[in-house]
Amino acid sequence: MTTFGKVKNIRRGKYISELQPSQSLHEVITAPMIGIFGKKDIDGANLSIGFSYLTEPFKMIEDEHRHTFDQFLLFVGGDPTNFTEFDAEVELGLGGETHLLTYPCWVFVPKGLSHCPLIVKRVTKPIIFIDVRLTREASVRTPRKKSR
Repeated sequence: MTTFGKVKNIRRGKYISELQPSQSLHEVITAPMIGIFGKKDIDGANLSIGFSYLTEPFKMIEDEHRHTFDQFLLFVGGDPTNFTEFDAEVELGLGGETHLLTYPCWVFVPKGLSHCPLIVKRVTKPIIFIDVRLTREASVRTPRKKSR
């Protein structure tokens, strides 16, 4: 697993903060993750965003669940010159129905809607996953224990 050391000279201001790399909760995601982690990063704002670069299949979230806030999930191609180039399959449960995402898209998950599992089934070309939560909390999941 890749680890990221402390970034020196982080710039933080009232309206602009430097992004810092962090490690995803999922060991299969080895590229640095960046994000805005709720009230920890933005005092008083109801927003949390995580950006991840996905390169291989894995089960991201196994259990169906609901939130007390709205959430947006974005799936785009990982080529920064063409985000519409999407060669992957992502399976997502929404309201008891299973959807197979094979194209760049955004998904609106309104508060209270039952959703997941979220399974990245195939990745021929890397994709970018962006998770936007309209909440002050940094994460809705309990971090997994580190394996030895």
